[in-house]
Amino acid sequence: MENLNNKLKYKLTRSLEDYMRAIYILSKRSKVVRVKNIAKLLKVKPSSVTFALRKLSEMGLIEYEKHGYVDLTEEGLKVASKLSDRYRSIEYFLENILGLPREIAEIDACNMEHHLHDETINRIEVFVEFIENNPERAELINKFLRYYKENLKR
Repeated sequence: MENLNNKLKYKLTRSLEDYMRAIYILSKRSKVVRVKNIAKLLKVKPSSVTFALRKLSEMGLIEYEKHGYVDLTEEGLKVASKLSDRYRSIEYFLENILGLPREIAEIDACNMEHHLHDETINRIEVFVEFIENNPERAELINKFLRYYKENLKR
């Protein structure tokens, strides 16, 4: 898997990755994305969103004019889509394979996607794909979850 930041003029911070993913999610839900929608989703102030949007615009990942709509550029769409795929693979792995509650899987996936090496995420993505395409997956996962519960030590 190619490192996403190698393709960009500037490295995306954890925060900017979150903004990219938020814009991507909102653009899937609605034709238009506004600052207030991003602020609500990320639970931040609109001024913080505006600051981040300026940076993303300078990088060529979004098109944004003050008080206007936010659109991903072609390159921005590629980056945001990949970020979203990474997050979903980790979240799926945590929730459906390790059996973590959804709330914990969401929090941990958000943290892990920013700190794991690309190769680690690639392995998780391939493993998730393997599990999804393997008819015996349900029994193997259930067997693991039973084993875990039987051997849980706290």
